Amino acid sequence: MTKQYKLGINILGGADLNIPQHIELIGQIGWEAFFTGWDPNRTEAWANTAARNGLIYQSIHSPFSGDHKVSYMWQDREEGKFVTDQLIECVKDCARFDIPVMVIHPFIGFKDHTPTQVGLDNYKRVVEVANKVGVKLGFENVEGEEYLAALMKEFWNEPCCGFCLDTGHEQCYNGGKDMMALYGEKLCHTHFNDNLGVLDKTLPIDLSWKNDLHLTMGDGIVDWKGVMDRIDASPYEGPLICELTRSNKLGRPDHDKYAAMSIDEYYAFALNRARKVLNREL
Repeated sequence: MTKQYKLGINILGGADLNIPQHIELIGQIGWEAFFTGWDPNRTEAWANTAARNGLIYQSIHSPFSGDHKVSYMWQDREEGKFVTDQLIECVKDCARFDIPVMVIHPFIGFKDHTPTQVGLDNYKRVVEVANKVGVKLGFENVEGEEYLAALMKEFWNEPCCGFCLDTGHEQCYNGGKDMMALYGEKLCHTHFNDNLGVLDKTLPIDLSWKNDLHLTMGDGIVDWKGVMDRIDASPYEGPLICELTRSNKLGRPDHDKYAAMSIDEYYAFALNRARKVLNREL
């Protein structure tokens, strides 16, 4: 029997609308689910808006940069303990408002490639709380594949251990490697987006994140039929969530056509593309 997936999107923000207004708008356009970043002062209001509009608040993307830089977790320093504590609070917020998944970047940065026991111990604290409160942790394929591999090996048998497939990262960070072949059994969330692979090979390593364009599906090189075949072959039956942007990177005009649309036009455009992915039309 063919799986029936619901479709969701990240809340883009801006356009002179607050987040609850964006949530209402995507529901009117036909999206069924969404995710946000973490704002402990607003999560309850966003969850209430989702409930009023019959939408699934599928995940919170936990913070990973600035003061919350997750690479600190792999280092024996006070900042790592702070980031760990913040991830635990984010997990608790997910549980408090019936948000089933917290997405985590295992690492941030392109220079280091050595997981540590300190990092595994810090993540163990997060895992223990997630197991206790019943929230899935969607470890995302980002730069630093070694860190994802270490976490999945260490926590594979934990009930909360999950995998978030980012289709764009698979192209520009993972070199087109089939990450579902490694972790598809644990799939609990998706970030559907497109890009052009490693478009600018001259970028300094610290700026190679700029290849991660987060284009709308069909505007890059991702093999969407292949993506859907791999997801269909996995145990996953939850919503398929997009993670998109309307902002240019690399000084290129790739996103100009999105920015030229009104926000409601763009949400509708992206939904049409997501439906084409489901129907194998891309």
